[in-house]
Amino acid sequence: MLLAGWILLAGCNGCSDTRKSQQEQVVTMDDLVRNNKRVHEQEMATIAQFVKDKQWPTTQTATGLHYWIYENGTGEPAKMEDVVTLAYQIELLDGTKCYEASAQDPKHFRVGRDNVESGLHEIAQILRKGDKAKVVLPSHLAFGLTGDSNKIPQNATVVYDVQILAIN
Repeated sequence: MLLAGWILLAGCNGCSDTRKSQQEQVVTMDDLVRNNKRVHEQEMATIAQFVKDKQWPTTQTATGLHYWIYENGTGEPAKMEDVVTLAYQIELLDGTKCYEASAQDPKHFRVGRDNVESGLHEIAQILRKGDKAKVVLPSHLAFGLTGDSNKIPQNATVVYDVQILAIN
């Protein structure tokens, strides 16, 4: 009998600790949300200053992507499930070149399906065949919290110089 009472007592004491731990987690989650919001606002301000310094007449989408079409193509933008072929160069905001895909060795991806940066899915639905554009992807639309474990660091904003070669 005593043993059963002891287990019950330990269980109640654990319940108290669990409630305290959950309250601490709520505060921690609130802190994380505030911190993420602050970091996001700083990144958006940095991007705004970057495009201002470059004097690029960009358009900003609701997600925070900035783009400037500096050479116009023709036709319609890609739709979900279309395959987009593009040439590009990726740089960091400081001008460090990271990756490129040439017209002779282009990148292909299916809009809305393939595993590429979400910003590429978004911009493919804006640009037309032949368009050349500067596209600034905030980190959450690019390589995110982890980077790519190679040339793109954590939380990096990236700049694409992109040309849409084909939409099928």
